[in-house]
Amino acid sequence: MRRYAKDLLLLGIAIGLLLLSVYWLRPTGTPKHSTLKMTAGDASGLRHKLALDLAKEAARLGIVINVQPTIGSEAALEGLTNGEFDLAFVQGGLATEHLPQIRQLTAMHIEPLHLLVRAELCERIAKSGLRVLGDGGVNLGPVGSGTQVLASEVLKFAGLGAESKVEGSSFRAVSLNYRELMEKSTSELPDAIFTVSSLPSPLADFLIESYGYRLVPLPFGEALSLEAFLQLGVPLETGSIDKRHLFETRIPAFTYSVNRAEPPQPIVTIGTRLLLAANERVPNDVVQGLLDVLYNSNFALAERPPLDATLLDLPSEFPLHAGSVLYRTRNKPLIAGDAIDYWEKVLAITATLAGGTFFIVQWYLRWSRRKRETSFANYMERVIAIESAAMQAELSAKLDLGQLIRLQRELADLKSEAVRKFANGELEGEGLIQGFLALVNDARNQLTRLILHQRDNIEEQASVQHLDADSIWISQAKSSPLKSKPTE
Repeated sequence: MRRYAKDLLLLGIAIGLLLLSVYWLRPTGTPKHSTLKMTAGDASGLRHKLALDLAKEAARLGIVINVQPTIGSEAALEGLTNGEFDLAFVQGGLATEHLPQIRQLTAMHIEPLHLLVRAELCERIAKSGLRVLGDGGVNLGPVGSGTQVLASEVLKFAGLGAESKVEGSSFRAVSLNYRELMEKSTSELPDAIFTVSSLPSPLADFLIESYGYRLVPLPFGEALSLEAFLQLGVPLETGSIDKRHLFETRIPAFTYSVNRAEPPQPIVTIGTRLLLAANERVPNDVVQGLLDVLYNSNFALAERPPLDATLLDLPSEFPLHAGSVLYRTRNKPLIAGDAIDYWEKVLAITATLAGGTFFIVQWYLRWSRRKRETSFANYMERVIAIESAAMQAELSAKLDLGQLIRLQRELADLKSEAVRKFANGELEGEGLIQGFLALVNDARNQLTRLILHQRDNIEEQASVQHLDADSIWISQAKSSPLKSKPTE
């Protein structure tokens, strides 16, 4: 029973390894029809236009994306959490601890924070800093936008507060959206306006071109990000900034005007990464299809720098979606350590297949050998039974010549049958047939010795009783049938 249990164990391991190999090698594809709801903030912003471009490219893979505007990133994250949206382009750097249902598909380029001020304030800010911002109002962006959260944190770091009672450190906060800012007259606009946007920002372009606003540098991005050390171990509040994900970045010279040179030289400012986020319920194959669109279509070429799968290796702000993890594993570039990692996986799959095949072959060989051994074992057991009967006859008080002759004939018939089956291919195994014939020869020698011994006894008896030895032999041998075939 133990031997059969080992065979079953080998078979189980082999099947398991082969199934594992099939799972690793299974094809992954994008469903033919998938409909998703997406938001990318204000309809007048560049993110919204990026989302429309993504939807256009995704439609070619059968993924339908319906893009709807929202106030901003905070509102978009709330919509993802409650299931109102499936996807969103959101500003990075926002607190994520209270958003367990959201997953990051990929990080993208860095979006700079723009601070635009009236032209007459530029020199004053250059000399005295941001404290010159006062009653003219500072537009932080609409409530529910990521711009408002980041701008508030920047002004706080600069020593300004909307409700501060310290002289020279307060400002009047304004919360206008893109459309409202573009519809107001010059006199109605605030003195300073913050906006987080990819380059070039439509709002910044409009304010610079139409009303002569100027860009102001915010050169303390690195210093602000260092405050992340003060946040270690402290849960971030909803609507706050995770300073670990703030970067120093630049707005290139002449981005918004060549003739008037705006900015006349690169502007140092603070930036956050644009993130593509999703609800955790979005299927893995849909996510992989979207990443294919992001990295391998015209959408990727429109970005500066162009998007590629190495962005998945950046530290993620939200937990990576399982589909992104699968895509990253499947599409690692074949260079240096990545090549080694790739070939390790190839070798692992090959070894698994080889191992499974080896176990299958070993199981089959063991099963075939066991089958042959079982067939020969049946014949050997019958030979052993004949030997046992001969032994019992030898130990008895008187030898039974008829029984000995019958056993000898059974042994001869058994040998003939086994040799015939071996010759016809019904039994296999050179070693087994040799062992069987050796056992038969031992049994036959034992029976021959007993029969010859009984013949000597008969001749001695005939000599004493003056009888014919042949008559006594025939008389004692009559108990043996003329032909006896062992039962199979």
